[in-house]
Amino acid sequence: MMKRREFLERMAAMGVGAMAAGSGLTLLDPENIAFASKEHAGETLTVITQSGPPIASAVQASAAPFKRLTGASVKLITAPFGELYTKTIANFVTGGSAYDVVLGASTWLGDYNPYVVDLTSRIHKDPSIHWNDVIYQRNGQWAGRQIAMPVDGDNQLMYYRRDIMNNKSLGKDFQKKMGHPLRPPQTWDEFMNIARFFGDGKHGVRGVVEAYRHGGQAFWYYMSNCVAWCNVPGEKGGLFFNPSNLKPLVNNPGHVKGMENYAEALKYGPPGMINFDSNEVRQRFAHGEAVLGIDWDDTPIIGELQTGTKVKGKIGSALLPGTHRVWNYRTGKWQTMSKLNRPAWLAFGGWCGVISKKAHNIPLAYKYLSFVASPAFSLKMVTLENSGMNPYRLSHFNNVAAWTKAGYPEPDLGLYLAAMRKSDLDPNAVQDMRLPGAAGFQDATEVAAQKVASGQSSAKSALDDLANQWNTTNQQKGMAKQLKAYRASLNLGATK
Repeated sequence: MMKRREFLERMAAMGVGAMAAGSGLTLLDPENIAFASKEHAGETLTVITQSGPPIASAVQASAAPFKRLTGASVKLITAPFGELYTKTIANFVTGGSAYDVVLGASTWLGDYNPYVVDLTSRIHKDPSIHWNDVIYQRNGQWAGRQIAMPVDGDNQLMYYRRDIMNNKSLGKDFQKKMGHPLRPPQTWDEFMNIARFFGDGKHGVRGVVEAYRHGGQAFWYYMSNCVAWCNVPGEKGGLFFNPSNLKPLVNNPGHVKGMENYAEALKYGPPGMINFDSNEVRQRFAHGEAVLGIDWDDTPIIGELQTGTKVKGKIGSALLPGTHRVWNYRTGKWQTMSKLNRPAWLAFGGWCGVISKKAHNIPLAYKYLSFVASPAFSLKMVTLENSGMNPYRLSHFNNVAAWTKAGYPEPDLGLYLAAMRKSDLDPNAVQDMRLPGAAGFQDATEVAAQKVASGQSSAKSALDDLANQWNTTNQQKGMAKQLKAYRASLNLGATK
């Protein structure tokens, strides 16, 4: 399979990505959408996703134009994120037909695979999708087949208040207390020192905002604290399991260090942060409550475009902080790096759409996914403040005019697009877990993280217990089967 970087460079060389800016596509231009007709008048398509606004609001925005194009109505069903996987997989396993389309996490495809439609041939026959423009194709694949339509691109980044970093008075006090300049943090040590300096709120702002709530996507925020400590550049695996034997790596010293930082940071955020989910992170940063933030690409767009924000024109974006030491799971030792280790983290892997094999009208369901992922509609969604959909096409980055028109100011916009592009082009980007049972691994991790953050357990003890849980799950599912799936998810060959 073509490597991610090779794919992106080839598409850029071909000029792919400029199409949306110059094609004349508009949201309701039926002549540019292959399936434009009223043949589905009177039909209803049932779509389930997480409770809004993120993602659900995009479904709501699609309903009216999709009905004008096809005649079909879209019925939206939502569930809290912490219940979405359980609700949808239960429907699949029991042979139910409650949902035609599921917009869920790409990490769940290992479990969804037996129950959803293979979209490969439909996509390849669909000129309106402009498939070569889609960066996140692989996140919708399983065993070499395209079983899901990417509708989002996800990586977790670091955000910072540019105005505070440039404040000379604060910078002088910070230098005196911490021994290094106040600047956008390059390392986790710098990140934690900034969080500590502002953590008491005496400067009118807290140090950091992250998500900790069980069921509130805390798994990915915790892992953001670990990626640089756990992944030697160029080596597959390191964050989750040893790809040679599926031994859990979640309790190694790199994870312990990441967990300790994550738990300590709780002391430096707004009161009640242990109950924050991802949406709360974005709103608190937009309200000007923290100097630093970790999140997907939503935090800055909300901070720049939402009415009433206090940080418009003040937000910097960058890759997550790096480390000069990395735990090498192969050698079982800390490895000192010749240069800063700062890998991209493709957390969550993006929302994607699948079609149930029990869908009442599979062609109609595909038309819906094709519309939602189309260049025109997707560009509109990724430039809205709380759609939950982030750039996943080359054209989303190249059409700077669309972002400017939406109201995103410079120089923040340039920093934002550059950070996302750098993340997507990173040859050492860390992929998210794509393994049957992923939702269970994620849930157990959030429970462990809450125990440590709330002071009920040490990082090492909680992570040792977590590693045992992960191992037990793999044994129950079949170790050989799980190992094969994990290696496939990393693009590795058969186990020798």
